[in-house]
Amino acid sequence: MTDDFRRGTRLLALMIVLLGPGTPAIARAQGLTFDLMFGSAYNVPTTLTIRQENYPVLKHTAHYDTRPLGPYAPYYAGRVTFWRGNAGWEIEVIHHRLFLSNTTSEIERFEIHYGYSYLLVGRAWRARGFELHANGGVVMTNPVNVMRGMPMNTGDANSPNAGYDITGAGGSFAVSREFTLVGRLSLIGTAAMVAGTASVPVATGSAQVPNVGLHGQIGARLRF
Repeated sequence: MTDDFRRGTRLLALMIVLLGPGTPAIARAQGLTFDLMFGSAYNVPTTLTIRQENYPVLKHTAHYDTRPLGPYAPYYAGRVTFWRGNAGWEIEVIHHRLFLSNTTSEIERFEIHYGYSYLLVGRAWRARGFELHANGGVVMTNPVNVMRGMPMNTGDANSPNAGYDITGAGGSFAVSREFTLVGRLSLIGTAAMVAGTASVPVATGSAQVPNVGLHGQIGARLRF
């Protein structure tokens, strides 16, 4: 059991407590909410498929760590929701991070720590003191990897990463709960299943990188 799994389990346990019995914030008929959250994720093992010129296709059951606090930019999520009654439209950004923990002699390094990021749009609903979210959109990645002794060609000798690009699609299903702190400021907790797939460059080829994660997020909400 990895440290990342333990951290993710503890965070999800905290989310269960936050989403459990309590006194939620009073819903407003209409308005705008802005959420900024930090957290972590447990990444379900998935198949990493690597294709390189002059080599056979390599399939590897990938186990990823999130390392939510670093190095580099931490895990975070942001969400803006435009409410009308008990339903709304929203835009969501999730800055997820992947570090392959079970590297091999052929897959020497595989990280997407600069961002396996989701830019999503969708719907939100309020019911029984909870919020439900269903969003879909694109996956933006910025990978770093070394395959079979060959580092990824970034086109820039001074840069180890390829730069951000839209490389796939994904979506999220989540449940949240809000607790008023003072005035327009609230505590917001979210438990989510987030899934996507992306194709990223490797030396002389590409890698197909699906990801399914159980995410726990906690942070602040401002209401307008």
